[in-house]
Amino acid sequence: MALFPSRYTYHCRINKKYSIMNNMLTGAVDIIENDILNRLQGNSSSSDFKAGTNPLSALVERGYYYDNPEDEEKLLNELFVNYNKKLKKRPVKVVFCPTYICNLNCTYCFEKKLNKNKSKFLGRDELTAAFAAIDNFIKTKYEIGTIELFGGEPLLPRTKETVKKIIDYSVENKIRISIITNGVNAGDFIDILYPAKSLIDMLQITVDGPEIIHNKRRRFYTGRGSFDKIMASIEVLLKNKINTNVRVNVDMENAGCLTDLYNFVKSRGWLEHPNFKIQLSKVTDHSTSECIYPISEDYVLLEKLIEVYDAIPELEKLFKLYMFKPLRHILDITNGAENVAPRYYNCEANLIELFIFCPDGYIYTCPESIGNPEVAIGRYLPQFEIFDEKRSKWTTRSIMSLEKCRNCKFAPVCGGGCPYESMLIHKDNLHPSCENFQQVLDTFFKHRGETILQKFL
Repeated sequence: MALFPSRYTYHCRINKKYSIMNNMLTGAVDIIENDILNRLQGNSSSSDFKAGTNPLSALVERGYYYDNPEDEEKLLNELFVNYNKKLKKRPVKVVFCPTYICNLNCTYCFEKKLNKNKSKFLGRDELTAAFAAIDNFIKTKYEIGTIELFGGEPLLPRTKETVKKIIDYSVENKIRISIITNGVNAGDFIDILYPAKSLIDMLQITVDGPEIIHNKRRRFYTGRGSFDKIMASIEVLLKNKINTNVRVNVDMENAGCLTDLYNFVKSRGWLEHPNFKIQLSKVTDHSTSECIYPISEDYVLLEKLIEVYDAIPELEKLFKLYMFKPLRHILDITNGAENVAPRYYNCEANLIELFIFCPDGYIYTCPESIGNPEVAIGRYLPQFEIFDEKRSKWTTRSIMSLEKCRNCKFAPVCGGGCPYESMLIHKDNLHPSCENFQQVLDTFFKHRGETILQKFL
């Protein structure tokens, strides 16, 4: 009986002797000799490889080959059932948007329409209703892992009283806190943040490069740059030992400036500070098929970053490449993880692990969708209600329900792509939002394949 190849295997030739194989379903990453791979691909006779007696039985154990095609489908379904069982034990995140307003006018912002929303602030009535919804519904059904502040910009002078009440609620209920802020006013909130710092997992603040680049991208509506104000806020936060995570939104405009940002951060002594972290995040847009802001293909950005990292290897250790979804499982495995579970859903929004309370009275589950009631999963004003039909559009979307995903080799690490993009562009939840996994992986192994071989051979 001949062996049947997995439909979820990716391979890349590294040099004349070796290739790297990766099975997206089992998470296996292996080095294989090219002459053996050629035989398996049918370039020479592969009929000699029989189940049980074939010298490549290890590849059967690793999920690259099966005794019959039905075995892989059975494994896919079994892992899906187990994955859903584990999901029931995961905590959820409650998110508050104190306002839809933002004091910056960033070039690539996906929330520009929010400033036109009539419901711009969480008032006393909205906050009271939101707390009641949390106490009477969310707490009874879920474990709350984190309360997060989001926006718009949550830390504005006008929102200070609201922010204090949310933090007080978190402290009273012993719930961890995270805050997504542009950082302009973060230092002015230290009187509220400091008493709760033991519960604050992080304040995420965006810095897009050295001063001249950052100020070009992240400026006030007057055109003035925000760099100096943000640097002052970071200094205050670190002085008070509050966990501060700097996020660098990176694209082709600022990728070449990471060395300058690295040298600046290093000169401040922040890299040695126990409360400081820094990471990269890709600039993306899932809201339209005609994005005005120039966003390059992922593999083009990856190529550029690797060029920068090759010049200064310390940058790759600091920033890593986890922002590229196709590389996350590869990086985990090569850095010592025993295995990587398949990804049946794209994100936590699919799983309704976010309950986002917004000024318009609606509850959302995707941060990019706030202000768009058509995709809200419920409301808390004028009365509390969960929209079951709209909720199911998120929860039923997985690679098991998307017909085009079932035979895609990358489906188990893709999860079907962004559900919000599918709902906006295709007007339903049944279209995959495909990303260029093949090109990203090919680019990565082109530049880092030899390094992986040297590490494991």
